[in-house]
Amino acid sequence: MNPDTFFATLRQMQGPALWVTLTIFIAAIAANLLYYRTLQRTMQTIAPGRRPVNPVLVWLSLVPFVGLIWYMIFAVMLSLGLQKELAARGLPGNGAIGVTCFTIGMFALFLAPSLRYMTVLPALLAWCTHWYRMAMYRKLLAEPVYLLIE
Repeated sequence: MNPDTFFATLRQMQGPALWVTLTIFIAAIAANLLYYRTLQRTMQTIAPGRRPVNPVLVWLSLVPFVGLIWYMIFAVMLSLGLQKELAARGLPGNGAIGVTCFTIGMFALFLAPSLRYMTVLPALLAWCTHWYRMAMYRKLLAEPVYLLIE
């Protein structure tokens, strides 16, 4: 659906249908902003020497057209940076590179109009899984590790 059709349909809506549509639209935007904030904060937990890019650059994903490609690049660089950080700290984990690649693949398939309806649910589930994994890595790296020596 192109934007003109979407806004024309939105203008024709009345009553509860309009409010439900607007609520879903606003919730989707808020979720996306919170997701990018999580990615930024996760990138900030990586030591500056091992950090592939500046954490603030995740917000370039909001730029139309270019943002989708940048999001894919940023997500892969974040996972690779997490791998380096985890290895340097001696912590288990692979930076969720598998989840990242699957999420990017699902979003790439979602861009094909003929595959859109078949990939929307797997893409959404992969996105939520990626969000959760990045939040868990941020929490793991942000907490101080205490060594108990007897």
